[in-house]
Amino acid sequence: MEPVIVLLIIFGSVGAILWKYLDNRHTEKMTMIEKGVKPGDFKVPFPTWRPNPLSNLKWGLLAVFVGLGIMTANYMHDVLDWDDSIFPAMIFVFGGLSLIVFYVIATIRAKRED
Repeated sequence: MEPVIVLLIIFGSVGAILWKYLDNRHTEKMTMIEKGVKPGDFKVPFPTWRPNPLSNLKWGLLAVFVGLGIMTANYMHDVLDWDDSIFPAMIFVFGGLSLIVFYVIATIRAKRED
């Protein structure tokens, strides 16, 4: 299959799903208005989403540690003459280490707030 056709199918599918979601949401709100119910008064069965203030810290630590993993793997590959398979290993090791560091920081911060 041509790469252009594959890209058109992928983006077309995403666009169609997004359009259908928005169309259904609009239809639902219009039906609620016709029935005399304000869409804002409708109680959501799930709790509303609250942004996590530590989310930026998590993603920042992950990016920095993945970068350190790539640099370490590059050093091991060039200087120590290790195999190419060290790259994904170091990325996962340092990525996991960043999430552990984030967990420790978040736990300390949560205890301090309580």
